[in-house]
Amino acid sequence: MKRLFIIPIILFPLTCFGQRNLNVGQGIIKIDFEKLPTIHFFADTLKSSPTRTISVTKDKDGEFVIRNNNVVSSWFKPEGLWLDYSIFVIRVDTIVGKWFRVFINNDKGTTLWTKADPTKKFVRWQTFLVQETTAIDKNPDFSMEIKSSPSDTSTTIKRIEKTDCFEALEIKGDWIRIRTNTKLDCNESKRVIKSGWIKWRQNNRLTLNYGLTC
Repeated sequence: MKRLFIIPIILFPLTCFGQRNLNVGQGIIKIDFEKLPTIHFFADTLKSSPTRTISVTKDKDGEFVIRNNNVVSSWFKPEGLWLDYSIFVIRVDTIVGKWFRVFINNDKGTTLWTKADPTKKFVRWQTFLVQETTAIDKNPDFSMEIKSSPSDTSTTIKRIEKTDCFEALEIKGDWIRIRTNTKLDCNESKRVIKSGWIKWRQNNRLTLNYGLTC
């Protein structure tokens, strides 16, 4: 049976006192952890010594684990990290040449830089949301309407409910076309949506939670 993980994009403070904001950024990096990478994070792109480092290894049972995870987990809280379910993704805030500024702690909004290499696959949100997610629902911080076309002035089909669960079909600008998810048992709304449009980003924030099946 496939397992569905909903990645909750409930956006936490940038600082201990800050507002509930985390930049939507450019997309995500998928880490090929089966290659047992060591990932270096730098304060800026001119530094020669990393500020933080994590390494993937295997335990005595042959399972993939983060080395010294008890220490690493105190500062490393990326977009998604469930090695048991083949999920290791980090949100990318900015790209400069071969460098990515990434969120190493989504709870606090902490960013550092890491350099592109074969173990890091960058995927823009526009591709990731449509091609790699298997379910989406709304971030509870947002109240959104489903529109008949990708425009604020188009006809409103309905306001999204907490019970709605969708598939992502395509993206145009800030809009994503969705339909009620019938492939997974995640939708509890009585009103089926065959096709509609919602905003996937607003005010530089991601308006959606997304699910990954593994």
